[in-house]
Amino acid sequence: MREVFVNMGQIHGMAGDGILTTVGLGSCVGVALYDSSAQVGVMGHIFLPQSRPHSAKVELPGKFADTAIPALIEEAVRLGAQKRRLWAKLAGGANLFANLAGPNGNIGMQNIQAVLAHLKLHDIPVVGQDVAGHHGRKMRFYVDTGRVTVTAIGKDPIDI
Repeated sequence: MREVFVNMGQIHGMAGDGILTTVGLGSCVGVALYDSSAQVGVMGHIFLPQSRPHSAKVELPGKFADTAIPALIEEAVRLGAQKRRLWAKLAGGANLFANLAGPNGNIGMQNIQAVLAHLKLHDIPVVGQDVAGHHGRKMRFYVDTGRVTVTAIGKDPIDI
């Protein structure tokens, strides 16, 4: 089975058999979108809540929640998914450095809130999540079944 690693700011997708994996989810949020009828899955590794307003074309749309969600949807549709059948699973958004929280909360929580808001804007339901807390995570997305496992250091993997 082919495994593709999704690094910070990247978006990858596949149809049929394979695994999409992202590691090092601290304050970043891993987003998996899936269409079970088409067996199409896409994953993004988002590390900031919002791109700069009025900026030119974003070079790495997977970097920001506001550009990543539309890009994930576009990639899923390109691979044969139908937007109306997509659902999402999320992992990450931890607060690894409690002393770095600003007036809008910590960056992990800002990322979670931004991802949820943009998924809602596109009418994509969240059917599973393992977010927040104080620990990093690894997320594996089995595209043939839609199964997503999340592993944190020192903990057993969980299905979300």
